[in-house]
Parts: sequence; structure tokens; C-alpha cells
Amino acid sequence: MYKNITSLFFVFLATAIGISACKQAEYSFGALVAPSNLTLATSVVGVDANNPNGNGTGSVIVTTTANNALTYKIDFGDGKTEVVPTGSITYKYANPGTSEYTITVSAIGTGGEVSTISKKVKVYVAFEIPTDLITLLTNNASKVWVNDKDALGHVGVGPADAFSPIWYAADPNTRPACLYDDEITFAKAGNGVTLTVDNKGQSSFIAAAMAYYGLSGADGCYDISTAGTKNLTFMNATSASTAQNSTRIQFSVPGNGIVNFATGGNTYEILSISANSMTLRSIGADGNAWFMKLKPKQAEGPTTEKKLFWSEEFDKDGTPNAAVWGFDLGNGDNGWGNAEKQYYTNRPENVIVKDGVLKITAQKETYNGFNYTSSRMLSMNKFSFTYGRVDIRAKLPTGGGTWPALWMLGSNIQTVGWPACGEIDIMEHKGNEPNKIYGTMHHPNHSGGNADGGSTIISNASSEFHVYSVDWSATAIKMYVDDKLYYTFTNTSSLPFNKDFFLILNVAMGGTFGGAIDPNFVSSSMEVDYIRIYK
Repeated sequence: MYKNITSLFFVFLATAIGISACKQAEYSFGALVAPSNLTLATSVVGVDANNPNGNGTGSVIVTTTANNALTYKIDFGDGKTEVVPTGSITYKYANPGTSEYTITVSAIGTGGEVSTISKKVKVYVAFEIPTDLITLLTNNASKVWVNDKDALGHVGVGPADAFSPIWYAADPNTRPACLYDDEITFAKAGNGVTLTVDNKGQSSFIAAAMAYYGLSGADGCYDISTAGTKNLTFMNATSASTAQNSTRIQFSVPGNGIVNFATGGNTYEILSISANSMTLRSIGADGNAWFMKLKPKQAEGPTTEKKLFWSEEFDKDGTPNAAVWGFDLGNGDNGWGNAEKQYYTNRPENVIVKDGVLKITAQKETYNGFNYTSSRMLSMNKFSFTYGRVDIRAKLPTGGGTWPALWMLGSNIQTVGWPACGEIDIMEHKGNEPNKIYGTMHHPNHSGGNADGGSTIISNASSEFHVYSVDWSATAIKMYVDDKLYYTFTNTSSLPFNKDFFLILNVAMGGTFGGAIDPNFVSSSMEVDYIRIYK
């Protein structure tokens, strides 16, 4: 019995050894070889003299090679890894700001043999500023802020971990006068924001900031200019607590770092911001938190001196003056490109001067295959001009779907097309938004729904006359209603707003801007009292 068991054991052992040998032969890697001559090269995208850590995209080209490597595992130093068989990859870091990372490559050879190499890389990732913040700061063009001198705590101080001026909050109008005349302009520049501070030649300093600027003295006003435009760097706030009342966004100002008064620090956390107020927090050279409250500069009347250049008073009853006005007729291509529903005519039913007022009437009727008629009159090839202030006194129509407009187009539209010719919308209105007034600039890469512009709310837009104005110069285009500024656009020589434009007056129905037409709409008119241009 024992002998038979022993025989069986050796038979089983021999069989097992045979199976093991087969398996080894089937899955053999051959010799286990570790990769050798491992190299690692990194290149930060966009590095130049002005951008030593890249162009802000956060992109780094990683290239690694080794003899006898089957694949590579790359640890990018930010908590992420990837397996890269070719050894080459372009990787994008996401953390805003300038950071240093250690990139580690593991080259994997046969049988899992590994060789490693590491290299440090410093890369800059631009912070993506929220669009609503840009709008509030710049009004999507440029916006001038001043110290809110009438507010309690318009200047204040507290400990470094404070988010309100718990040590000192200035009473209204109690700080040095040079603090109150500063004009602080935030302007949209591509996807970023610039800062220009006009301090009228004098800057306000806290005493602790003097040494930072190589000076000495007490709090007060000093003859130091902060002229010049600076590109701001935005980032997530670095203050310790995330539970505080703050937008959790901050910006840094290069150079002297003065926004309203010098604290010795050049980083400002935006605690709160609205269309009419902003509170900033800056850690000063004394290690304390300094606070400043700002408000938009009060709107001023149009800046162009009033010297009448041309006017249309609509003081002769009948058809509008043919020496000045022509008409666009029909529905155009796809409703003049906007899916509008009206058919434009020059009939008295749609356009007429009566009792010193031009009336453009949109009405519901079946005409040439369309359900609405109106009129669009223009001065193209009859009257045009460059620069000046345009005042148009008008009363707007009522009814959902009405879309009245007082606007201008570049006189070269027939040769360069739209939007290359440029478009200045002095006033647009939707019957579906009864008292909201739009002022808009269309130009290449900023047209249609991507145009630059602003809006304001008025009262009695359709029951009373208001003066809609544009103040147009080589440096700025400003929009007003009743002499109240609500939008400023920065003009430059590269834009199409530096040559002749002609005038257009019309009332459209529906379309991409006018929206849904009230089924009960019957008829309504835009009335224009005058057009006056000052140069």
C-alpha cells in the first residue's frame, strides 16, 4: 500500500514540473532588462524674454527616451500621472499662477524592470477671470472708479486676518484731499484687465508704505505720479479663511502697486463688487489689512463742445427731405440678416413728417407677402461725417416685438462689408423690455451677439421724449440718455470707427433682437423731434 502511494506521488510531481515548464516557456520575457540611458527634456510653451515661465496656457512639452524601454509612466508633480508609450506628451497644468513642479519619469523595461529620472519645471498658468467680474469692473470696455468718500469706512484698517476695518473706519470726507481726486480706470484688454490710475500728480500714502518706495514720512499726500497703464494679474485669493465674505479673487498690480492709496502691498483682494460699489483688501507693508471702498465716477454730460455742425429738425411736413434721406425697401436677405418680419416701404402710412416730428410707423397688415410694414430711412451717399456728438430726441413705440433703432454704419460698407465697416447703435429698444435702452458697437470679431455695448434703464421711454446721444472721438465712444453716461467704448486707430459714417432710423418687427411679436399688436410709431450733430 505504501509503495503504491509513493509511486503515485512521483507521477504527480513529474506532471506538475512538466506543466510549470510549459507555462514558463509560454509566458517567458526572456532576459529581464532594465532601461538604460534614460533622458528627460521639458519645454514650457511660450517662454520668451517677457514670459520666462510661459504664455499662461500652462502647457509643457515633456520628452523622454531610454534604451530598452517598453513604455513610460510620467508623474507631473501635480497629483496626476499618465502612461506614455512614445515618451512624448504636451501636458497642461491647471493651477493658476506661477508654480514649480517636479516631473518624474519611470521607464519600464522587460519583466517590469524600471529606471527613473526627475526634473523640476516652473510654469505660469493664467487665471481665467469670471466674465461677470470683468463686466462689473470694466462695463466690458472701460470704467472709471473713484474713492467713495461719502461712505463710512472708505479707508480702514484691521489685523491681517480681518475682513472688515475693525481697528479704524474713516468717517466720510476725513482723509487727505489727494485721495479723493484719483480716477481709477479698469479696462477690458482681450481676456484680461488693465489698470490706469490718474492721481493728478499726488499719491496718498500710509506711513508704513513710505519705506517700500524709498521714502520716509507720515501719512499724507506726496508728489508721486502713478501714470501709465498696467496689466493686472488675477488669481484665486490667498487669504487664509474661505469662510469670509469675499469674492475669493484677487489681483496684483506690477510696479508701485497703487490703486487708491499706497499700502506697501501690490495685491488686492476683491471683497465685494457690484455695478455701483467695490471694496478691496490689501495687506500693507506693516502686515495689517487695509480696506478701500470705491464707486463709479459720477456720469458727466457729453464732453464734445457744443458747436452745431449739422441738424435735421423735421420742420417741413410731408415726405422726409430727399436731399438727405433715402430708403431701404422690402424685407432684405433673411429679414435684413436678423429674421425680421416687416416689409419696409416709403409710403406715408409708414413714414411721414408732420407737425415738426418724423413718424416711422410699424403696423400689422398684409403687404407683398408679409404681415407687417414699417420704414427704414438712411443718409447713405447723401450725408456722412466723422467724429462729433449726435443728439437725437425721440419717443419710442410700444408693443411686444417692436424694435426701434437710431444708428450709424461706416460709409464704406458697400466695399468692405459688415462688420468690417463698423456699426454704432446710438439707441436700440425692445418693446418686450419697455424701458431698457441699449448702446452697442459692432466691429470685426465683436458683432452680433458678441458685440461690445452697454444698457441702461429709463422711465417713460414710449410716453415721453428723451435725448439719445453718442459722443464720438478718436479715443472714445460714449453713450448717453438725457446727458447721463451709461457706456464708454475705447476707440483706437485699428478699429473702423475713424472714418465717415451715415445715419439710419428704423422700426423693425420681431427678429433675433426684437423677439416675439404680441399677437394683439396693431400699430405704433417712433417719433423723432430732431437730430443735431456737434463738432
